[in-house]
Amino acid sequence: MATLRLFANLRESAGTDSAQFEAGTVDELLGQASDRFGIQFSAGLGSARVWVNGEQANADTPIGPSDEVALIPPVSGGALSMTSFDVAPNLLSVALVVSLLAVAWADEAWYVFVAVGAVLAWVWDLSETATRLRDAFVVYPALIGTVTAATGAYAWGFEGFAAGIAIGIILSVSWPVFFASSRDFRMTASTTLVTLIAGSAGAGLVLIRLLGSYAVVAFVLITVFALVGAWIAGAYGAQIQSIDANVGALLGALIAGLLAGLVIDQLDIAAGLLGGVAASAGVISGRALGSMLRTGTVVHTEDAPGSLAMFDGAVMAAPLFWLALWLIG
Repeated sequence: MATLRLFANLRESAGTDSAQFEAGTVDELLGQASDRFGIQFSAGLGSARVWVNGEQANADTPIGPSDEVALIPPVSGGALSMTSFDVAPNLLSVALVVSLLAVAWADEAWYVFVAVGAVLAWVWDLSETATRLRDAFVVYPALIGTVTAATGAYAWGFEGFAAGIAIGIILSVSWPVFFASSRDFRMTASTTLVTLIAGSAGAGLVLIRLLGSYAVVAFVLITVFALVGAWIAGAYGAQIQSIDANVGALLGALIAGLLAGLVIDQLDIAAGLLGGVAASAGVISGRALGSMLRTGTVVHTEDAPGSLAMFDGAVMAAPLFWLALWLIG
C-alpha cells in the first residue's frame, strides 16, 4: 500500500503523521484520506501541495504500493502566503476586470457578453478549485443563474435581475430532485449560495453599465486599486504595523474613489468615496467567502488557491458598487 505522509495542520487534523492506502492515483488516495480523516482535513487539502517520491505531483499522477505521497501545506495554516506574487493567476484576475473597461463604450450587448463570460469563468474556476472538498457545490445552477440574472437585468433592469436570481435559486434547490448524487443539505446550500453570488455579480456588472460608461470606468478603477492594495498590503504590510490585506483593500478603494470623483464628470467626490467603500467591502467579503468556498476555511488576509482567486473580491464588489451609486442617485 502507498504511504501518505502528513505535515503541519494536516497532521494535526488527521491525528497522525502517516497512513497507508490502496489507490492507483493521487486523486484516489486523497479521496480515501478525506473520507477517513473528516471535513477539517478535507478543508486543508485545497491549498496543500502534493509530492510523490520527492517530486511534485497532481491529481492524475499514478502511484504504486511502494510509493510515498507527501502532503505539505503552505505557510499560515494551509492558506497560500501572499509574500510571493504568483504573477499568472493574479494578472488573469485583473485582466478580467480590465476587460470590462475595453468594452465600456461598446454596444451594451457586447458589454453584457464580456461581463457574463468573466463571471462564468470565475464560477468554473471556483468549481475546479473546490472539487477536493466534501460537499462541493454543483456548478450548473450557478452557470445558468448567472446568465438568467444578467440577461434579465439587461432586458428589464432591476426587476429582471430579481427574476433571474429567483430562477437561479429555484434551480439550485430543485437540482437534488433530479440528481441523486446532489442530495446533501450542505451541497445544496453551497450551490444556492454560489448561484446567488454569481447571479448578483453578473447582474450587478450589467446594471453598472446601464448607468453609463462612466460607471464602468469608476468600478474598474476602484476595484483594481482595491485588489492591488490588498495584494501589496498582504505582501509587504507586515513591515508596517496594523496594515493587512483588508486595510490595503480599503485604502486602495478610497484613493481610487476620490480620484474617480475628481476626474469623472458624472460623479462627485461623495459618490466616488461611497462607491469606494462599497467596493472595498465587496473585495474584503469576497476574498473571505471565496477562500471558504475554495478551501473550506475562512481566510481574510491571504490568497486562496485557484487561477481566478483574486477575482473573488471583484465578484462581490460589483452588486455593492451598483447599489451605492443607485442609492446616491
